Amino acid sequence: MKGFGENSKPKKKLRRNIHITHSKEQLIRQAFKFHSEGNILEAAKYYQYLINQGLNDYRIFSNYAGILQGLGKSQEAEVSLRKAIQLNPEYAEAHANLGIILKDLGKSQEAFVSYLKVIEINPNLPDIYATITRFLKDSDLSKLNKSKLKYILNILLEKNDISHNELSRAFNFLYRNKIIHSLEKFDSDFSQIESLINNKIIINALKKITFRDILLEKSLTNLRRNIVLHIAKNTKSINYSELKFVIALGEQCFLNEYVYSLTQEEKLSLDIIINRCKDIELNETDISILSCYFPLYKLLDQIPSLESFNSPNKIFKELIELQIIEPLKEIELSQNVKRIGSISDNVSQKVKIQYEENPYPRWRYGNYQENQKLSINQAINIEIKPNYINKKEEEHQLNILIAGCGTGNQILQAQRYKNAQITAIDLSLSSLAYAQRKMNELEIDKVELIEMDILEVSLLEKQFDVIECSGVLHHMNDPLIGLKALLGVAKKNGYLKLGLYSELARQDIIKARNHIAGKNLKTTSNDIRRFRQDVISGTYLEIANLQKRSSFYSISECRDLCFHAKEHRFTINQLQETLKSNELEFLGFLLPTPVQSIYKQYFPEDKKQTNLQKWAKFEEKYPNTFRGMYQFWVSKISF
Repeated sequence: MKGFGENSKPKKKLRRNIHITHSKEQLIRQAFKFHSEGNILEAAKYYQYLINQGLNDYRIFSNYAGILQGLGKSQEAEVSLRKAIQLNPEYAEAHANLGIILKDLGKSQEAFVSYLKVIEINPNLPDIYATITRFLKDSDLSKLNKSKLKYILNILLEKNDISHNELSRAFNFLYRNKIIHSLEKFDSDFSQIESLINNKIIINALKKITFRDILLEKSLTNLRRNIVLHIAKNTKSINYSELKFVIALGEQCFLNEYVYSLTQEEKLSLDIIINRCKDIELNETDISILSCYFPLYKLLDQIPSLESFNSPNKIFKELIELQIIEPLKEIELSQNVKRIGSISDNVSQKVKIQYEENPYPRWRYGNYQENQKLSINQAINIEIKPNYINKKEEEHQLNILIAGCGTGNQILQAQRYKNAQITAIDLSLSSLAYAQRKMNELEIDKVELIEMDILEVSLLEKQFDVIECSGVLHHMNDPLIGLKALLGVAKKNGYLKLGLYSELARQDIIKARNHIAGKNLKTTSNDIRRFRQDVISGTYLEIANLQKRSSFYSISECRDLCFHAKEHRFTINQLQETLKSNELEFLGFLLPTPVQSIYKQYFPEDKKQTNLQKWAKFEEKYPNTFRGMYQFWVSKISF
């Protein structure tokens, strides 16, 4: 979807010295050449000239729309794209880009129609499913046609190259109440929930989306309890469809790291099943229900025959792959991860232990398009609009550093950079092994994974064009020392993408941490479950709102959210002081379009939306704006 999000605004009026002696086809080729090279100024000049000459070429109108969108002229871009579609109704790329513009203009129904048209015309258009996924994450779903929404959700859940957790809102909108209602009267008779068991969308959602809803959690917790009690008494009472459902539930529990509470009665039933597995021949039913309570690879010491158990059942094989083969592969890969320097800082050691025990975040699939490559300018401009950068870019291999790469999802996102060599560092060997497994699966090369502390990043003996460090510095003993270490390996005129916690947006987390300290809760899975039950019970009103945070719904995310070994928080004023003292230029926050639109209403004079003092005032009025964290781009100031 060429041209969209490339916010490369010309700094002066377009020149019109076109060589009119050239043929129209030569002028078109020249325009496309300028556009592909990122020379927006020259490309726009040619597009304007050709349109003024009355040339009706759908490619011209489509590409010019991309430039108009980059200039913030969304309505003009919409007109240009509609002209392209009028000239070529089967041009899928124009329909896709029109959907992006319509979404930005608040026309969600029309945008949805555009996306459906793309699927009809060219279901293999690169990146279209990731685009639709992001659309569903942010849009008002009540305005969309429900039957068509179910249709597209089914397609998306069949895909294995998107981030399925972004479909959580859409899935809940369509199926949450159905699941809760169906499970209200369930005891042990699977015929009571036949509509769930045979619903492909619900099965796929259990396998791919981490459910993040209290009522859904309570329903599934009760369901799991009733199933294990039933299977402990009678292992042969489940048919194929029911087994498929239990396997899907086991995959859901693996994704949330067994965050659901369990009773003493369940523990006794599990002991019966485990002992049965030791003494009697293994079967798929027993293994599948155990997978709802433990990652199967952790049962290998008690049930060694698990590792060699064979089944012709494809769905069961997928469970074994997820819960035994992949974790064992990570343990093997961890033996060969490169290590540089030592991890001697006291806080760094504690943080390392946390992520060794709970690699974070756990992800199964993500969007990775090898053919969608962007220059630094293009990649940053997509995220900082309405601001833009337009620095001259030299043709050389980019060095990208991901400082604190965790389990590798950021590495996947960094594949957007054109001609890049990525270095990814982290304290946690378990996280790096997870990342390496995912890189191997996706056949992503030009990535070097290293176990090391940011404090010793100079030992890499390399300078980087771009450094991404999101959600890391605020967990260090002294975030400013960590920042200075990163700046020491950033090239002159280099760029940094940073993420830091907001003091205003984390008042509920402060209360949660006080509650945890007051009850002397540890960082064990059992204590995290106890804490969650305190929240869910509603007894402690000061922490009840944590249920609304998506990170509340898995063990590792809840630990990261509320139990972290170290946490610093910042105000925007502190952020501004930090940037000034380190000679960094603020380029813009990463924020959804609706938030930027509200900001524009308050501060229309801040056209680039880079005035931090105004953002401080905005955050005071809307303290949940940076509920996740401040995510922003900066550049080193050159003199």
